[in-house]
Amino acid sequence: MQELSRRITDGNIETRREAVESMRGMRDDGCIPLLLTAMEDVSWRVRKTAVDILFDDFSVGQYIGGLVKLLYIEDNAGARNSAIEALIRLGKKATLFLIDAFKTPNKDVRKFIIDVLGEQRDHRSLPLMLDALKDEDENVRATAVEHLGKVGEISVVDALIQILDNGDLWIAYPAADALGRIGNRKAIPHLVSALQRKPLREPVLKALGRLADPSTLQHVIPLLEDPSRNIQEQALKTIEKYYHNGADAGFIVDEMRRVLGPAAMDLLIKHAWSTRREVRISAILLLGLMKDEAAYGPLLDISHEEEFAEDVKNALVFIGQSRPETLLALFDTDNPHQRRFICEVAGGIVSPVYYDVLDSMLDNEDGHVRSTAALSISKLGDSRAVEKLRRLLKDPYEDVQESAVEALAILRDSLDIGGLIADLRDGNPALRRNTALILGKIGCGEAVGDLGFSLKDENVRVRRAVVESLSRIGTAEAVRYLTYALTDESPDIRISAALSLGGIGGDGVLESLTILTSDPDNAVRVAAAKSLGMLGDPGAVKTLAGLLGDRNGFVVAAAVESLGGLGGDEARDAIIGMLSSRDEEIRRTALIALAPAAGVEENLLPFLRDTDWATRIAAVRALGRNPGGRVRAELEKLLDTEEDPTVIKAVEEMLRV
Repeated sequence: MQELSRRITDGNIETRREAVESMRGMRDDGCIPLLLTAMEDVSWRVRKTAVDILFDDFSVGQYIGGLVKLLYIEDNAGARNSAIEALIRLGKKATLFLIDAFKTPNKDVRKFIIDVLGEQRDHRSLPLMLDALKDEDENVRATAVEHLGKVGEISVVDALIQILDNGDLWIAYPAADALGRIGNRKAIPHLVSALQRKPLREPVLKALGRLADPSTLQHVIPLLEDPSRNIQEQALKTIEKYYHNGADAGFIVDEMRRVLGPAAMDLLIKHAWSTRREVRISAILLLGLMKDEAAYGPLLDISHEEEFAEDVKNALVFIGQSRPETLLALFDTDNPHQRRFICEVAGGIVSPVYYDVLDSMLDNEDGHVRSTAALSISKLGDSRAVEKLRRLLKDPYEDVQESAVEALAILRDSLDIGGLIADLRDGNPALRRNTALILGKIGCGEAVGDLGFSLKDENVRVRRAVVESLSRIGTAEAVRYLTYALTDESPDIRISAALSLGGIGGDGVLESLTILTSDPDNAVRVAAAKSLGMLGDPGAVKTLAGLLGDRNGFVVAAAVESLGGLGGDEARDAIIGMLSSRDEEIRRTALIALAPAAGVEENLLPFLRDTDWATRIAAVRALGRNPGGRVRAELEKLLDTEEDPTVIKAVEEMLRV
């Protein structure tokens, strides 16, 4: 014991940690004071090891008194925090000891004990928590109030109400919050009464928002005109909470109009331009609930701000769902952004009253408007739109073409398949490409043969679209045509076909992709390596292992990743060989690929000390999949010496797993 006592105060961290570790399993009472002393160490590893041994080898009663004594140390935050964490970790085993330990003149220790008991949420501590509401120290009282709210115990409501009513602002503030969290309706009249006290309005408003009792709304709405801007904004957010917590939208609007009259809209519009994001969102939502046409102009102005565009859209959709015709006039604007935005809103409302105006927007001079109108009109499900949308497949702007493809796919039941197949041979390459994409999106199996023929198209973009569509259709016949595409003159087509086949699989695919690993193009060989991994076929391991000698680093990295995904002894051994690569990226890729493999810890551990920080992170993440035994010890050692903050964060994340 004397030797251990000397070693746990040694100047070397590792010596101290090893001294503590040597006490594991001894179960000698003489170890307890030494372990408690070790909890005052500057190294968290030493402290943590000491706590683990106390927990594993001794009963709570043997050391909990020592843990409590650590709470009294004022000049060692590490020791105090370790003791608090240990007491919380003990859970309900510590409750009775802590109740007894609360009888101390030290106000800081009393507060720490309340914090621990609050985290444990043991009902046996409720009487003490309630007594703490009368503690002579205001911090102890406030902490007790805060934790009683987290417990959510209805039996404490009366005590919290009394605190709220008594007028001590220091603890009335958290009491209001606690009553809101508990959610007992008994508190409602007391919270309403507390609104008269200006310093308490903010927490009381939050509490009323959680309770969302419709009868209290009349007391909240007037505060939208409070002299304090903060209270106005909190009242606004509280009214939004009423809506989200189930209050009827019509009732909210009626109350706002009854209490505020015409000023309601002015106030909401003012707050819709607040400097605080959450306030603006609340105001925009409530403007939508009001269903007042006076909101259209301000809402459209705000729609220019991308951050709030979705909120404005939802507000206008809410209005339009019950009064779709009121939005028709908004299409008549010279502002292309607003016109496009209203087209989006119409697509969210999906009302037939918009068909004619959306149809006219398909001819608009602004490409963005045409694009948005195409998607919106398709959602109406009206077959009349098909012919005009087909014309947009040849639009000068590609985003319009893409929207037309999406729109026609939505209207699939109204499409003339024969006409589409005929368009695969049209003289316009854009039409051929977009038609191929549509056939793929609707999964048109009957068009596979014609799509296969289009793999001979002179335009590479058409052929790429055909490959994408055949991949979507995914039948055996489609796979056969995709294997033909592996010999296309364009590397891009070979890449697309390879990746598609890797995702689909099928007879002969492994052999076809194996041939592609000898392609002269580096990017194609990368795609072949990735695709072989996607197949999940162990038969690909030998081919992928052969790619580890490729002249291109990207090909090698892709092969390593695929081998890692396939797993197995042969794949593991091949990847281990790449840990000695001169290429740092390949070494890092190999480390990550070995993470799921068993029995590779000894191969990975040396890389925790690599000179390259990114390699150290890769090693940490690979080893951290199962951070136990020696691996955990080595990660903890690294934490004591590592200087790079990114690596430190990675280690801490792994140790928390």
